[in-house]
Amino acid sequence: MNELLDVKSTPAQTAVAAQKSQRTATARSSRRVFIWASLVPILLYFLIFSLLPILAAFYISLQSWPLMGGETKFIGFKHFADILQDRRFYASLWNTAYFAIAYMVSVIVLGLAMALLVGSLGTRLRLLARPIYFAPQVTSVVAVALMFTWLYEPRTGVLNYLLSFIGAGPFLWLRSQQMVMPALIATAVWRSVGYSMVIFTAGLLSIPRELYDAVAVDGAGRWTTFRHLTLPLLKPTLLFMFVTATISGFQVFVEPWLMSAGGPGTASRVIMLDIYDEGFRFFEMGSASALAICLFLVIAVIAYIQMRYLRESFEF
Repeated sequence: MNELLDVKSTPAQTAVAAQKSQRTATARSSRRVFIWASLVPILLYFLIFSLLPILAAFYISLQSWPLMGGETKFIGFKHFADILQDRRFYASLWNTAYFAIAYMVSVIVLGLAMALLVGSLGTRLRLLARPIYFAPQVTSVVAVALMFTWLYEPRTGVLNYLLSFIGAGPFLWLRSQQMVMPALIATAVWRSVGYSMVIFTAGLLSIPRELYDAVAVDGAGRWTTFRHLTLPLLKPTLLFMFVTATISGFQVFVEPWLMSAGGPGTASRVIMLDIYDEGFRFFEMGSASALAICLFLVIAVIAYIQMRYLRESFEF
């Protein structure tokens, strides 16, 4: 009886086990090759088009680098010292932060509202509404800026014409220091809110329908369901939108460049305009690169803070 229980592996069983082990090792090796083959193009893209330009910009920022002729000269951190002592930089930084915060809040609130609205429509209306709302996102940003410049015209603009029916206006939308930034923000939000809607729609569709059925059985109202079910389950989507919308807001350029040229005065002056002027009006690439590095550091710090703290502090 003991001999039957104490069965030793036969040579055939040993060979089968060895083959299984070899197949497992081969599968693991193939999986590693597939993973690296998938990652290498992405890593090369990041290296060539992201990391190397950042390193090159930092190197140029340490030089006096005339774009149109002249010799380059190493000057260390002089450009950065000049920027930190320049009041115009802080004015541009304030305008940029104002634009980015207002833009971020607007696209998140309106995008989520539009996603909820479109999701409540019937199937046919939903299929019709989504492309309409998303259309501005695929429209040229230059075309959108020129269209809104025409809409904001004090005398011939459509917006003031419509407001005249209720006895309001005319308003100097792009020529008033108080109104120019809200006008630019409204333009950027109109163009981008469709993208926000699509992202929030994807987040809403990822929430299991059974959860809504369960809270409906318990008698929860719409606001209670939204506050205690929808919003908590949208945390990853909200965090993604917070970070990406803030980054987009800090990189604004076309709207203030085409629509107001940074004016009136410096009311709509943003950092990207300063970078453009330093590089392509005054032809000093060293100073322009230093400003770009400063903007990069500001965005990186804000994105880190958002990723680090918003993930933990989102409590609904």
